[in-house]
Amino acid sequence: METHPSLLLLLVLSCFATASYAHNVHLSALNQSLIVSTSTTPGEVLKAGVDQVNISWSYNQSFPAGTDTNYTTVEVKLCYAPVSQAGRDDRKTDDALDNDKTCPFDITEAPYKRSNNSFVWTVPQDTPTATYFVRIFAIYNKHEKGYGQSTDALKTTSLFQVDGIVSEEKEVSAALPAFGGSFGYGYAWLLMLFLVYI
Repeated sequence: METHPSLLLLLVLSCFATASYAHNVHLSALNQSLIVSTSTTPGEVLKAGVDQVNISWSYNQSFPAGTDTNYTTVEVKLCYAPVSQAGRDDRKTDDALDNDKTCPFDITEAPYKRSNNSFVWTVPQDTPTATYFVRIFAIYNKHEKGYGQSTDALKTTSLFQVDGIVSEEKEVSAALPAFGGSFGYGYAWLLMLFLVYI
């Protein structure tokens, strides 16, 4: 029996849709079963590529015994604070973690332990300038089962800033004064324009 190509395509697409739905987890459905803290002070500015942060986490003992039975690993992530998400769809928060763009940066991954967990993280050189917090997910079978974060529910406390990579626009504007002070500034720009349009 011949199978119509469009039927095969529909079958494949439905499989992808089912898989995507099955893997989607909502942050609001997770227990906030981890206590997370950082060595930063509120409003502290860290230099990308230079400064370090000590991140600590443990199981929240206020949860019933057995809540963390199936936790196997933790994923530690750097997350944008709301003040650095405003007007930025590429940083938008979504309760569905598959669509969430709050925490795009991986810091580390480690086996799950109830207590005495810490990691010294050097802020990477390519970290964007922004205000951040740290969120940690407890994982089982590649699915988020619990979490904790270094800030409150509204994400307004214990935030820190990173002085990171400079945007292209700022790099260009910073370079212009250097050109302005050199001989032949006008001729250099005319030559550049000429080369672009030939």
